[in-house]
Amino acid sequence: MQQFWWRDLKDLEDKWVGLSIEVNRPKSSKPLLYLQSGNNGRMKLMLNESPLFWATIATSYYGAWLVRNPRPVQLESSPVPPIDSADVQEHFESPVQERFPRWCRYFINQLMNNQADFLYPGHWVARPLLPAVSRYKPVAGPDGWYFSTPAEASSHLPNWYARGEGILDNVQPHTVHWLDWDLGHLIGLHTVDPLAGRLKWWRKKAREGSLPPILLWYVGGLCSYVVIDGHYRLQAALDEGVKPDFIVLSSTKAQQIKPCEATQQRVFSSLMLQNARNPKFNVHTFNQALINTFDDRPWHWAGTHAWAGIPSDQAWCAEVTSFLTEQGNTEHLQDIIKRCEY
Repeated sequence: MQQFWWRDLKDLEDKWVGLSIEVNRPKSSKPLLYLQSGNNGRMKLMLNESPLFWATIATSYYGAWLVRNPRPVQLESSPVPPIDSADVQEHFESPVQERFPRWCRYFINQLMNNQADFLYPGHWVARPLLPAVSRYKPVAGPDGWYFSTPAEASSHLPNWYARGEGILDNVQPHTVHWLDWDLGHLIGLHTVDPLAGRLKWWRKKAREGSLPPILLWYVGGLCSYVVIDGHYRLQAALDEGVKPDFIVLSSTKAQQIKPCEATQQRVFSSLMLQNARNPKFNVHTFNQALINTFDDRPWHWAGTHAWAGIPSDQAWCAEVTSFLTEQGNTEHLQDIIKRCEY
């Protein structure tokens, strides 16, 4: 039997920063969507027994090669059932500060109730990834888009970013991609029909400003995100030139912190001395320095669990070689096999 618990996460200023989810399911059973790994930096994303993509990390560790398996317009079993107009309207009419917490709870409930998910046992965190001012030279169009987690007062949770040029094409998807880890790529799992009525409806919602966020799964081995739900919403945003919102789901591990007592005492003594010398010493600065010094909450770092299902490096290479040969796309095959940087 599958169970889960969630709770809201807040930062030091009591601002909502995400949702914490504990998933309890039999450890022996794999979810429908899962990652396989093997030696020599090889990976496969599987839907039951069907590969959705193959990937391998470059020896330079600056990026990875991705080989996508063409899929039909829709997966056989979607992790999240279609969002209807009532759900869209209900969330759009809720107070702005409540929209993301409600969407996070909505997606988690849908995933766990649908039983067609990718959530393996353990701790997960759902966090927003929102349009932000780019740190890079401005570029016109979606390629110039930039997204990041909102600023916060230290929650010790993973922070995410993505750039528009890292959004892979799902209308006419390429088979082979070089994933530059600096871009935060968004990898779709199926193609999008540009003439679909649902796409037209989502484009209307994008123009209205009521487009629901797109659900992503962070895959640590690729420093990229897999689109779990919202392929058509993402395409609608691209077509309308409207920056979308995202929710990133990631499994996390807690790393305990043991502050140095001697350092704590030195900082405390220094602060008390400054406060005594300067009666107008800023109270907020004083308190923040103390909090940072004595904060022993664990840090949560993102990691992606994978099952050791790839028999050997030779088997992975033979499978990718056969697939790319069938596709007539062997231009980068040797770079993929040898894990050379693009």
